[in-house]
Amino acid sequence: MTILPNSRHGLVGLSNLGNTCFMNSCLQCLSHTMPLTNYFLKEYFEAEINKTNKIGFKGKLAKNYAKFIKAMWC
Repeated sequence: MTILPNSRHGLVGLSNLGNTCFMNSCLQCLSHTMPLTNYFLKEYFEAEINKTNKIGFKGKLAKNYAKFIKAMWC
């Protein structure tokens, strides 16, 4: 997926649950770091998930961040 330069996607508000304003601002900043956003939109991260680490989370954080980015940008 390629995002056009004049796209209005990604310009969404996040709901504040009372104590999530700092998290929301961080997520907005990360989502507008286009190399990182493209990395997750194009699912390049899938090849780098360490599925054998016994103390890892099998990529759950990366997969959920990808879902979040897709919801914002698609």
